[in-house]
Order: sequence, then C-alpha cells, then structure tokens
Amino acid sequence: MPLLSISLGLILGILFSFISGENSEVAGLTITSVFALCLLALLFGHLFKTGSFFRSIPIAAFSCFFMLMGFCKLELAKKDLSRPEELSNKVNFGTVFKSKLSESGYQTIHISLEKTSTGSSQVPAQGNIILTLDTLEGEYTIGDYVAFRTEVEAFRNETNPGSFDAEYYYGTHYYSGRAFIASNFISKVGSRENPSIFFSKWQNQIGDKLKSWLPGSVAGIGTALLLGNKADIDQEVLDSFSNTGAMHVLAVSGLHVGIILIIFQYVLGFFSRWISKKQAILFSVILIWGFGLLSGASPSVIRAVVMFSILALGQLLSRKNSGMNNLILSAIVLLMYDPYYLFDIGFQLSYVALIGILLFQTPVYKLILVKQKWLDWLWKGSAVGIAATIATTPFMLYWFHQFPNYFLLSNVVVMLLGFVVLLFLIILIFTAWIPYFNLLIIFLTVISLQVLVIGIQYVNQIPGGVSAGFELNFIQFLVIGAFIGYCSYKLLIKQSIPRNSLIGLCVCFIFISWKREQKFEKNQLQIFSGKSFCGMIQYEGKLLTFAENTPKNKQILQTLKNAVRDSGLNPNKSIILKSGNKIRLGEKEILFTKANTGWNLKIDTLTFHYQMSGTPGKHHRKELLSQRLQHYLYPNEKIKPFCISI
Repeated sequence: MPLLSISLGLILGILFSFISGENSEVAGLTITSVFALCLLALLFGHLFKTGSFFRSIPIAAFSCFFMLMGFCKLELAKKDLSRPEELSNKVNFGTVFKSKLSESGYQTIHISLEKTSTGSSQVPAQGNIILTLDTLEGEYTIGDYVAFRTEVEAFRNETNPGSFDAEYYYGTHYYSGRAFIASNFISKVGSRENPSIFFSKWQNQIGDKLKSWLPGSVAGIGTALLLGNKADIDQEVLDSFSNTGAMHVLAVSGLHVGIILIIFQYVLGFFSRWISKKQAILFSVILIWGFGLLSGASPSVIRAVVMFSILALGQLLSRKNSGMNNLILSAIVLLMYDPYYLFDIGFQLSYVALIGILLFQTPVYKLILVKQKWLDWLWKGSAVGIAATIATTPFMLYWFHQFPNYFLLSNVVVMLLGFVVLLFLIILIFTAWIPYFNLLIIFLTVISLQVLVIGIQYVNQIPGGVSAGFELNFIQFLVIGAFIGYCSYKLLIKQSIPRNSLIGLCVCFIFISWKREQKFEKNQLQIFSGKSFCGMIQYEGKLLTFAENTPKNKQILQTLKNAVRDSGLNPNKSIILKSGNKIRLGEKEILFTKANTGWNLKIDTLTFHYQMSGTPGKHHRKELLSQRLQHYLYPNEKIKPFCISI
C-alpha cells in the first residue's frame, strides 16, 4: 500500500515539527539526513548484494520525502502566524468572523487578522485573535472590518484539574492570542464579504430560523445536530450525551455527512430505472457538498465532506478493497492542505472510527448469525458501533479520561433516530415555506428530537454508565492503542489468539485501573483558582463540592464540573457556603468563616486564609490567592490550586 507509507511519513513529519517546538532545526536536520542517506543507498545500491533490506530502501526514501514535506508544511504554518508581541500596542486590522454575547454583559469577538500598523508603514498579519469587550456599546457582528489597539497575551491554561487545554486547542487552530479591550480602543472601519463570512452569516440565519420553528426544549439539540452549535443545549442534556458516548452526534462531522450520504444514495436508489449507479454516486457527492455549505461550511464539515467525497468517488473505480486506500488518500489531501488538522480531536476520531469500521465491522457482524430481518439490521448497526469503539477506545481514554460502559445502548438509540432526525431537519429547512406541510414536519421533528433526548437520558440514568478518572500519558496511549489494534486484528481478522499481546493488553489495563483506584483513595481538600471561592473535598471515596454564596456563576459551575469529571467520582453533595459552615468528615472538622478580605479555613488545628482582595502578606501562599490577585501579582507564573491531605 504505497498510500500507507506516504500517510505515515506525512504524519510523522508533522508530529516531529509539533513536538520539537522552538528547537525544530535539529529535527529538520535529522529528517533531511535520513532522506539523504536513503537517496545515497538508492544511487549506489548496485554495489551491494540484493536482499529484502535493500528492496525496502525505495519505500523508506518515499516515506522520508513525505516526512520532510509534512515537517516543512507545519514549520511554514508556524512561521506565518503573528506572535502576541508583534501585535501588542499596535493598530491591528481584521474581520470579525464569530461573535457571542455573554450573560454577564460582555461581548466576545473572534477576528481574522489582515494587517498591523507599525508607525507610518503597514505589514501583513496572519492568524486569529479573541477580543473581549468591556461593554456592549457598539456591538460588532460577523463581517465587520475593525481596527483595534491593545496588549495581546498568549493563551495560558488554567491550572485547575480537568480545565480546558486552551494552549493546545488555540495553538492548533491558528490563534495568535487574546485580549480584554476597552470599547474606546476598537472601532468599525468598514465591512468585508467573502465566502467564509457569507457561510457564517448563513449558518447564523439557519440557527435563528430553527429556534423560531422548534420549541426551546429541543431547539438547541436541533441546532447542534444540523449545524454543530451546542451553545443553546441545556447542560443536563449535554452531560447525558457526554456520559453515554453519544456526544459525536451533536458535532457536525463524519457521522452526519456519512448518514446524509447514505440517505441520498438510498433515495436515489428508487430512481434506478432513470439514474445509473455511477450517476447516483455523483449526485450524492454533489448533495453532500450542498449539505456542507448549507450547514455553514465549518472546517469540520468540509473535512468530512472531502473525506466522504473521495470515498464515494472511489466506488466509481469499482476496485476491490479500495475503501481503505480512498480513506488514506482523503487524509493525505486534507493534511497537505492544512497540517494542523492532525491535531483536531474531531479529525482523529473520524478517521480512526472509519478505519475501525472498515477493518472490523464485517468480522464482528459474522460473530453472531441473526435470522430475523429487523434484529439482523439492528445487529449490523451495533457491529458498526462496536468496530468504531474498538478503534476509538484509546482516544476516549486519553482525551476524555472516561469510557461509556453502555455505548451499545446509546449507539442503538442514535442509530434508530439519527437518520430520522437529520432527515426531518433537512426537509424542514427546504419546505418551511409550504403552508400546513411545514407544521406536519415541525411536529414530526419535535417528536423525534424529544424521543432521542429521552432515550439518551434513560441510558444515562442506568447506574455505572460511565467509568471516569483514567489518566494516560502519550506513551501509554500509544502502547494501549498498539495492543488493542493488534489483538483485534489477530482475533477478528486472522482468527488466532495472540496470547502475549493479550497478556500485555491486560497488564496495561490493570495498570491504568490501579492508578485510577489509587486516585480514588486519596483524602484531600482542594481550593481552585477562580474569581470566586470554590473547591472540592474528597474523603473515603466520597466527593463534596463547595462554593461561596453568590448567584449562579457559569465559571464556578464549569470549574467544579471539570474537577469532578477529572476525579472520576460522582459528587455526593454540593454546598453553597455561608460563614460559619462546618463540614464533618469522620473525626475531622472543616470550618469556613467569611472575612473582610476573603475566607478563613480551619482544619483541626491548621488555619488557612484564602485572600480575594487587599494586599497579601509577604509570606502568603500564592495558591491561596484569588485568580485576580494571582494574575496581578504573578502574571508570568502558573500557580497550581491549593491542595492538602486531610
């Protein structure tokens, strides 16, 4: 498979560039040297005896060439991106491509940079930047061309457990930095119209229409299914999809495009007397591109459309076993266009799931013979879910630190209703102008969405639905992934038992499970870095969260939610603190007292002060300062949350 060596070389080159960071010269020189050695071996290979080693030299040279190409592609992308220090305190110009209003009265806008002014001259600028405005005066919308001047800072991760990895995400999505800006330091100087702006506005218009057609209880789910925008989904419903392993259905990507492609090909099959199979495939590809543009042409959708377009067009060649080659070809095309796609979790999961389906779906399906047609159809769909889960398990453990134990049940719910809901949503978009008929489609769409939510929530309510708290480093992820892939290949395809590999896989799972149990046995109190006083107590396998008596704050709720998910335990109680509150844990007692400058904690004979205002003493612990004080006093330090064994 020549495409396999090309893709592996390309992926390794991109990874080397990413891992090497600022010291990329050594990595680049190493790859170039290996490539040069391969070329020399090819030129002077006739001087050596022929053998399997020398027959593999052309493949190695081919792989090294694409490794060097992948390395250079990412290096060029990194060099082109404007740095925060290059943008700070200069007049920058760019176009707003995303805008959001927060409940606290701030507006956040995402700007695609075009140029920056350095005195009398202007130079091109590359990358995106996030600005948070201090007021809603002069609200900005998508397409506005703005000029601004402020201090731009690089993205920094919060140190609270389970917090969002902002450095990784924004660093792989062409973002230069972010800033909090006063309204008098930014102004609109024009407007821009380009395909990206057009489709972003289109997506917003479709989202607004869906919200006007559907009731509030399901409008957020409908918008997420069709457009991938999860902002309006109720948090409890969102948690249900996350815990059951069905979150992928709310992100428009490979799953949706694959379902749409199957729907289009199935419908066109009714016209087989007039449309040939090849014509039906071409029409289906055109239609999924239409769906991609209709849903707003986001990068994740276009990636999926390109992937399935190549897979579908590969059917025209009618070659046996071409599915894997077509899949690899689509990955090569996308990575050559944008090497940062490799670091997108959606990209990874889409391709790994499809590889699992292509390799393991048929062997899994053949394990059980089902005679009833409807049960056979159900089992065939379940085999697809099992095959995809086999391949994506290492990624779920590594990225999300959890595994949905009832993924088969949630897969059945999604499989039964995914086609129906998406079909109704697409019909609704195109027939909303037809009187009476649109009412019928809205009714059917609402019913199907409600059944989908009820089904997922029912699966989520089953005890033991999710195993959380797994911690894997990158090496453990690679080892477990290799063991799972090899064992599945030998068991399902070769139908042999790889004893040593199975033992190795069992040892890996025992090790990460032991680490997880060790984590559960800790007795500790943690105070998190935030604008308000909040924390978590873990004691004898039980979990308590606490926060000061303030109105519901999304930041506090998200901080506690992230910490709970990271712990792997279910919270027994959530406490809103008042001065004088006591928490008794066995023979221990924790007393919380409100002070003028913050909160006092007394644990047995130990006393601590969490300071939220004023000037801290000379020896005050950094981790016992509010987020605002930490940022003001120690702007260049990453301070871990306060943690003490109890």
